[in-house]
Amino acid sequence: MNDERMIRSLLREAPPSADVVAEGRRRLYAAPPRRRRWRAPGLGIAGLGLAAAATAAVVAVTASGPPPASEHAPPKSMSARQVLLAAAEKAASEPVGRYWHTHVISGQAYHVAKGDYVIDGARHELDQWTARSAEDDDVFRSRFAGAIPQTAADRAAWRRAGSPKSWRVLSNGQYIRQTTAADRWDLVRMTPAEKKGYEKLVARVRKQCAGHPQGCPQQELTQAQREALADDPAALRQRLLTTSGKGGPSNVLAQAGEFLAQPGSPKLNAAVFRVLADTPGIRNAGSVTDLRGRTAIALTARATDSSGVFDTQLLLQPGTYRVLGTQTVLVAGRGAETAGIKPGTVYTEQLFLEMGWTDSAPR
Repeated sequence: MNDERMIRSLLREAPPSADVVAEGRRRLYAAPPRRRRWRAPGLGIAGLGLAAAATAAVVAVTASGPPPASEHAPPKSMSARQVLLAAAEKAASEPVGRYWHTHVISGQAYHVAKGDYVIDGARHELDQWTARSAEDDDVFRSRFAGAIPQTAADRAAWRRAGSPKSWRVLSNGQYIRQTTAADRWDLVRMTPAEKKGYEKLVARVRKQCAGHPQGCPQQELTQAQREALADDPAALRQRLLTTSGKGGPSNVLAQAGEFLAQPGSPKLNAAVFRVLADTPGIRNAGSVTDLRGRTAIALTARATDSSGVFDTQLLLQPGTYRVLGTQTVLVAGRGAETAGIKPGTVYTEQLFLEMGWTDSAPR
């Protein structure tokens, strides 16, 4: 495989089927890391396999992983705009560290007809340490965490059904197998020399694609290009709109989550929150509890696709306004993919167990 084809294979989006997405993730994290993207119905979920070389010039985003959630969330009467402007103010003053550490777990809901319950399947867990300096190693660990019943009610129904360890569920028109078995962690460590080599490889492909764009994947912004958007709110808004496609405020909200999940200066993150504050169609749905049992403020926008009506939610920690994750909640199902799944069910999620800057070395 030549360099161009190798990079194209790394940057190409995975097919939508959950089992294909999962296998694509396994292959991706066995290769040199890059920012991935998984899009489930109604939500563009933040891809977090960051290209190591891009972070060398990053200034700051957040402190190491979020502290326990406050017991007192802002009242629902607080508008989305007020919440987002408060988040911008907080983001602007966050410190920096030696590594950007992200521990994230994502999944999707599947209905099990025998027993009538929902499992959280296609669960992928990523723990990565991306160095701010080009002279430090980057460390990436990933695994498939195994499917689990989604809620306490689902666990009770699962036990009544005999506590099966595997399921056959419908995903994008195909029946796939989900299992409770968790894989071993895959480990990828990139040395400074490997990061420099990979950076040169990416630069070479960028140059080739600039001259012959046909057949090339959409080019990701460099870190310098991302940071420049902090001084140009109109360009930042246009970038969010362009990369969000035709999904309206729902996709803009999800795309903004991708920006906030990557290393960036306090100025850039504050700018993203301010752009969201001026985006119509985003509302404060009040306090919710995510699948990890954490209290969150749910900034929400509604969207409709072939599988039904969904609320896309950006989850913020009360008080600190740090991003706890993104999720889609089913409002009304349509067709076989959502058959049996009750309204109010979390359909897809990407939850950050830790996200932010730290001076602690990878463990």
